Amino acid sequence: MKVLVLGGSGHVGKRLLENLASSSRDKATGASRGFAESPLSGEAWIKLDTCNISELTTALRGFDAVVNCVAGDARSISQGTQALAEAARQAGNPRIVHLSTMSVYGAVEGVVREDAALNPELGWYGRAKCEAEHRINEYARQGGEAVVLRPGCVFGPNSELWAGRIARWLQSGRLGDLGVGGDGWSNLVHVDDVCQAVVAALRLPLKPREVAAFNLAAPDSPRWNSYFVDLAVALQFTPVKRIRRSQLLLDSWLAGPPLKLAQISSKRLQWPVSALPDCMPPGLMGLWAQHIRLDATQASQRLGLGWTTYAAGLNSSAEWVERQGAGLIKKDGAACMR
Repeated sequence: MKVLVLGGSGHVGKRLLENLASSSRDKATGASRGFAESPLSGEAWIKLDTCNISELTTALRGFDAVVNCVAGDARSISQGTQALAEAARQAGNPRIVHLSTMSVYGAVEGVVREDAALNPELGWYGRAKCEAEHRINEYARQGGEAVVLRPGCVFGPNSELWAGRIARWLQSGRLGDLGVGGDGWSNLVHVDDVCQAVVAALRLPLKPREVAAFNLAAPDSPRWNSYFVDLAVALQFTPVKRIRRSQLLLDSWLAGPPLKLAQISSKRLQWPVSALPDCMPPGLMGLWAQHIRLDATQASQRLGLGWTTYAAGLNSSAEWVERQGAGLIKKDGAACMR
């Protein structure tokens, strides 16, 4: 199967290309707007503006499937998916495997299955992801094949959002045991399990006009407080501090905006963004306290996933952080998002 991976330079996209490269059944090509050649040695690569329908249509011809791992701003997520759906129609309807997010469920609590209503109330990111899923549904209704994956928080090696920055916050004392503010379920999922789900989705039998959606979260993923403490202990960032809600609010609302502006200015001036502390988006406080638990039974049954254990995922995350060097973990300027 010939597979095009959009967003191939990102966390999941890069890992997916590595996995597909080891398969004798698939021939994968990566694509990204920001890279003229593959960040992985020997990988086929296309430099591509994923919001450009003409470029996408040309690129998609000859591929059996396309995996949409594109991240970034609202335009890249929403308009990029709209462009992808239109280009795929013009290119002969290859199967689309679209990476969405648990954020499409909004602030709902309790056990959540894939038939729960989508709710775009969690800011620009959740709204853009809901709009993207709407475009994928339209693609399927018009005769295309599509699978939607809704991962929780993707951790493991190279996870800047859920391993790198969490470790930096723990090391600097900006994060720790949050009390009731950290009692929400983490819904962690290892990056290799997301890749495993993508590979299974490429071959999943589908009914006409069916959009198969799957939650992705390890069944043994812990509450956030447990993860913060476990990661701190694994990295020897102890003793773990108790962080008051007032401290988080000051960090998010007072320090966050100036840090975000500094990041934007540094990127424009081509200064090293890695020299700046990570901003702490206010939406994270809601996430850490949210009692939402993704039910991933369908992914286990229909995709045949065998989940990486929490202990193994924690160890691989901590080992990756240690390899970067405490306090010197390289940052890629990832957007501050919930």
